[in-house]
Amino acid sequence: MSKRSSVVLIAFGLLVAGMPFWPSPAFADPESGCPPGYELRSVASLAEAGNAPVPGLVDAAGNADGYVCAHALPDAVCVAKVHPDPCLVETVYVFKDN
Repeated sequence: MSKRSSVVLIAFGLLVAGMPFWPSPAFADPESGCPPGYELRSVASLAEAGNAPVPGLVDAAGNADGYVCAHALPDAVCVAKVHPDPCLVETVYVFKDN
């Protein structure tokens, strides 16, 4: 084995050995429990914004701590007639329990 091959092999081994220690954005935030692209919101604040009862139902089916993970969808969702015109809520969300 040549010296160059040995260096490449050692560099590759170090790269693979270090991979498990790199943080991955595919995992939920440990503080909020929310996946990437979602923000932790209180059920009460979402109800005040007109999104009741769905966040409360999602939370009740999960850990019932009064919080859910909310992912805001683009305004085009209302334009696509998911809601009547005008849209009944300021922002349309997808909810997951934290």
